[in-house]
Amino acid sequence: MRYSTLLLCSLLAMFLISAPHAVAQDGHEMDELDALEIALGAALDTVDASVVTIETVGGVRQIRIPDRLKGKMSGAPERPRDGDRDAPEDDGEEEEGEPRKDGEGRTPRFKDEWRKMLAMSGFKKAEGPTTGVILSADGYILTSAWNFDGKPSVVTVTTAAKRTYAAKLLGVDRAAGLALIKIDAENLPVPKFLDPDNVPLGAWAFALGRPLGAGRCDVKYGVISARNRVEGNALQTDAATSPANYGGPLIDIEGNVYGIIVPLGARGEEANPNWYDSGIGFVAPVRDIQAVIKRLGREGIELKPAFLGVNLDDARTKTGAKITALTPDGPAAKAGIKKGDLITRLGDDAVANGFTLRFAIGRRRAGESVKLTVRRDDKDLTVTVKLAERPKAAPKRDKLPTLPGEKPRRKSE
Repeated sequence: MRYSTLLLCSLLAMFLISAPHAVAQDGHEMDELDALEIALGAALDTVDASVVTIETVGGVRQIRIPDRLKGKMSGAPERPRDGDRDAPEDDGEEEEGEPRKDGEGRTPRFKDEWRKMLAMSGFKKAEGPTTGVILSADGYILTSAWNFDGKPSVVTVTTAAKRTYAAKLLGVDRAAGLALIKIDAENLPVPKFLDPDNVPLGAWAFALGRPLGAGRCDVKYGVISARNRVEGNALQTDAATSPANYGGPLIDIEGNVYGIIVPLGARGEEANPNWYDSGIGFVAPVRDIQAVIKRLGREGIELKPAFLGVNLDDARTKTGAKITALTPDGPAAKAGIKKGDLITRLGDDAVANGFTLRFAIGRRRAGESVKLTVRRDDKDLTVTVKLAERPKAAPKRDKLPTLPGEKPRRKSE
């Protein structure tokens, strides 16, 4: 049995022991699972009407071309000539079932052509329906940015009342994994969002999705397992998350919303599905609805993670974030910050250590300016830094896409 299941049942049992026994309508006492069912049903009733289905049509998901294949994909795969023994007229096997090989032991050419097609920049990938949460009564809806990577040409929203609207994609926040869309509607139900700074660890958490638009939301349950993940941008949960509930709400037992379920990497890089397979899911909180609308409400806006360009002394135990190295021509270096400087304040907030500074920068976006108080030679200096876009990580060794049953091949092979 999962740890979250044991914890959930234990807490419910403790509640029922210490409180007056719940009594069903037929006069019999309810056990903890009956009480949980009633409580969860009430929570779903509270938030269900504010959860919508989002569908996208068209668009292209860009896929990076492995170096091995560059220069070989100017057009469609070559059409095999009649009689070519490597022609892809079947599954690559001779009549007796043995895979075909050429004299050099290479795999059949049609498999290489499939790999090229799968790795082509602009290869089209189908996307299924996903979930969103109503942010305002006049039609602003928050969802995961993941579903809009392919820049779809058509976006529709279907509400719990089974009304379908054409939607417009407005802004995207890459650091938090969020997207804001808008429909032309009025008097929509809006859920209550919780302050993430006041969310207790171990609190019950229920991940909701409405990918098919019918009936009640799908529900997965777990707990809040960590706060301030992904450089301060997310809560962490072990409730199961997937493309079906990306963009949906993670709620508490009373139907209040912790935040929006989003796929993120551990430090803001591209999402890694291995995190989710191991029971780690992320949720982007909503601290201020109007601030989100103002920030993302302009069509075409794209916010990206901020980059200061410093290395910090993580072993330091005294107050302040000590600079151990700077990125050449990075934002901090351009502003005059030097190795050995001690950052003690960001704006009006004290910087306790390097982790505090990382979280503070992580909650900002590229293009914003921050005012830092820097201590150098026992003197305090005020420095204004314009944060840049975070450089992309160096690519790992290229892999060729593989077909079922094949071992991955790297470019050196």
